[in-house]
Amino acid sequence: MTAYNRFTLTMICFSVLIAGTLLIKQTASSEQAKIEFVGIDYAEMNKAVELVLLDMPEIAEELKEIRSGVHPRTIDRSFSNKKTKFRIRIKNNLTQKEHSSAFLRGIAEKQTSRYKVALEIAESEYGIRVTEEEVDTYIKQNVATVWNMDKRKYAKALDLTLNELDYAFDRDVYAIDALWQKIQPIVMEEIPRQRGEGAEAYRVRIKEEYFSREVESEK
Repeated sequence: MTAYNRFTLTMICFSVLIAGTLLIKQTASSEQAKIEFVGIDYAEMNKAVELVLLDMPEIAEELKEIRSGVHPRTIDRSFSNKKTKFRIRIKNNLTQKEHSSAFLRGIAEKQTSRYKVALEIAESEYGIRVTEEEVDTYIKQNVATVWNMDKRKYAKALDLTLNELDYAFDRDVYAIDALWQKIQPIVMEEIPRQRGEGAEAYRVRIKEEYFSREVESEK
């Protein structure tokens, strides 16, 4: 995957780990998480970010810390429910979807937890740990080289430099990408490809299965 495509995928998916243009949709009868394919008009990105920022002062405070340089650029501090909720709300604004506050909070907490559990399982069960240096290297090689208009618009809407966007605000997303690069070969050995299963479908399936796992002690 090229650096441009990797950033585009991140912009579209934000906090979703499955490849593709995904959105969590609230059904009419109940607030159940459902995935559907959608498109996003990036011309509306700035407006969407501004509207969500007005309604989420807590994320504005985190952005302020990043700009000031006091926000630590570490993996553990990069994960937060409020940032995940912020990304989901931007997607909803762009696609004109609405969710209740309770639903958004629940989805944000679940998604953030999945990130953290994935890191914990990798270390406790496989002895694989992603270091800060590895995340920095991943960003440098796969993300920081992207300077397209979509990315500049997004950074401008957040009032962040491209460096702050890549290495601080979106660090959680790239930490998970770096983890998957290391652990994917092991997962492929554990979960064999099914007869007749396409290569892309196989990659999506094993990724879903790994990131849906629970820590052994919590089962």
